[in-house]
Amino acid sequence: MITKIENVKVFNTEKRAFEKGSLYFENGNITSAVLSPDAIIDGKGGYLIPGLIDVHTHGRCGIDVMSASAEELSRLSLEYAKTGVTTLYPTIMTAPVENLKKAVREIKKAKTYADFAGIHIEGPYISAKKPGCHNVGDIRKPDYKELEQFFTEILPLRTHLTVAPEEDTDGVIEKLTERFAKCGGTIGIGHSNATYAECVDALNHGARSFTHTFNAMTAIGHREPGVAGAALATDAYAELICDGIHVCPAVISIAYHAKRAQGDKFVLITDSIPPAGLPNGEYNMNGIEFTLKDGKAVMENGTIVGSALDLYTAVNNLVAFAGISFEEALIAATKAPAEMVGIYDRRGSLTVGKRADMVLLDKNKNIRHVFVAGNKIV
Repeated sequence: MITKIENVKVFNTEKRAFEKGSLYFENGNITSAVLSPDAIIDGKGGYLIPGLIDVHTHGRCGIDVMSASAEELSRLSLEYAKTGVTTLYPTIMTAPVENLKKAVREIKKAKTYADFAGIHIEGPYISAKKPGCHNVGDIRKPDYKELEQFFTEILPLRTHLTVAPEEDTDGVIEKLTERFAKCGGTIGIGHSNATYAECVDALNHGARSFTHTFNAMTAIGHREPGVAGAALATDAYAELICDGIHVCPAVISIAYHAKRAQGDKFVLITDSIPPAGLPNGEYNMNGIEFTLKDGKAVMENGTIVGSALDLYTAVNNLVAFAGISFEEALIAATKAPAEMVGIYDRRGSLTVGKRADMVLLDKNKNIRHVFVAGNKIV
């Protein structure tokens, strides 16, 4: 059945502009215009944007990716869809390896609304010197054979791995890059105490992004740029949590304009945690106890524990923080993350042939409906 959405302004990613017109989809994919569609949806003068893509998130609405059952993960995917996210990478974090594998198995069994296109492994292959809220006792050095087992279990979903390059003493980044070239997958640098030179070397061997830039990494110095400096100075992708808590709005602006000069390399993420969307209170995630108050989640020692952010709010925050248009900010939550993890050939823009993942906004740019593969989810 061919469906037409009419009376709407459609976002053109290439032009970074809305164009008054219509969009057609059939069998889950965007298609060319036809004279007589089988069904018509009235956009009521609103806006049609690509579905948002969150490649780094630990949960929301009380559901923890690390401990959730397949049924709970299905409910979680619906909660993401309500916020405009149509594709995400559920993110597992530092824990005993068997716990990680159990989480992977449940993720793969889940019936999804917002699509689980891959899994982000944020730990345990990170630096004990930059653990953030991760349990130091479970941090371990990158092990290629162990990681290969993970990827085999994750397939056919894609893998995105966060690793501290200074801990990679066995060429794991280079080996994984060769492996990923055959089956899909990407590597990011994060939770790292590396030098600028170590980061550049990791990028030269296949790493392509930086995980929640500025957080849990060596800061910029005027003689040693560190990991944060490498995130800004190179043409790698850089994830940013745009809640005004993890990174100062002024620094968000600096980072955005630095990365935009290199292309669409600024990537919005939420790094959201299970209490996202819930009231203030005491919570637990993966055994980590913390307090959520006014959008800020912190452990007793003051360490920040992820965000209470949703991705559409992050888009609007970026508009305000960086002084850019809504259209430019959309790129950071659609095209840029899709390119970062290698799925832009099928997601991230409203292009003929791509999956019909779309968000219909009203005239005030509030979310009205969400479509995943042409199916109206919300």
